[in-house]
Amino acid sequence: MPGRTRLSAEIIPRTLRKILITAAVGVPTYFLTNDNGSAFNGEHTAWALLLTVFISAVVFLTQYLIEVDKQLEATRHEMITGLSRITKATELFNRVEASAVQTDVITQLVSNATRVDKEMPALVQAFAQSEIARISTLLRELSEGNVIYEGEDRDWLLGLTRNTQRTLDALSLNVVDQGPSEFDGGFWTTDAGQRYLEAQRDRLRSGVRIRRIFFVDRAERVESEMFGRICKMHTEIGIEVRILTPEDLSSPLGLLDFIIFDDDVSYEITPSAPQVGQITTHTFVHTLLVLEPPRVRQRIERFKELWELASEPS
Repeated sequence: MPGRTRLSAEIIPRTLRKILITAAVGVPTYFLTNDNGSAFNGEHTAWALLLTVFISAVVFLTQYLIEVDKQLEATRHEMITGLSRITKATELFNRVEASAVQTDVITQLVSNATRVDKEMPALVQAFAQSEIARISTLLRELSEGNVIYEGEDRDWLLGLTRNTQRTLDALSLNVVDQGPSEFDGGFWTTDAGQRYLEAQRDRLRSGVRIRRIFFVDRAERVESEMFGRICKMHTEIGIEVRILTPEDLSSPLGLLDFIIFDDDVSYEITPSAPQVGQITTHTFVHTLLVLEPPRVRQRIERFKELWELASEPS
């Protein structure tokens, strides 16, 4: 009913306007052509009526043709716009099919995005929009070679681990792994650390080789009970573990906490360790994903060098 009412409201004014314009031309035409002053003067009056009807019909038909022309122009414009959108959509779909991303995953993303409607709270709409923008930025930066995240992003760590197919080589610094007191309360005892270990366990079952070097800044830390438990967590599930201390290096400066996945991606964390009273708190400046082959190759060679210098846990 609302659609029919709106359509009637649009048609009636247009029709009425045509009638009024036709009458405004036809009536004066009749009186001008019937100049003998009598509306009933036989033949002359008939010709006046005939001419009036003819001119009125021409005026009415002209208005109609003008409106049809406008409608055709609007339709043509809509068709051109529609075809342009179809062309862009087809081009985009072809690019999706040609990419390494599965088409059905992109389809699901678009389909699920359309489920965020205007009836939802403004906060939910804004959150959904920001998450889509974040994913878009991540995909763009992946294509450019490097991706940076301010702080620490555990989702990248777990996602890369779960999708690793061949190897995972990691250099773990105690400044990143440990808690406020030695390794007690550190990363490996947290929920994120346990989920990371579980993801590695799954990959080991699939034949992935995993090696980890623990760099410990003081030799006495190696003898701590907590560190021994952490090493055991790894070796029990099949991870190859070695330990590195400053005594094993000519200079420990410049060591970076990094993980190399499949010799293709380097996941790097830049830590910061400010002093708060007597407790050392560990924060992270940023997380970096490196995809540039030369830089990844540097990390691979550095890991090989450190692996040879490190020793197996006693």
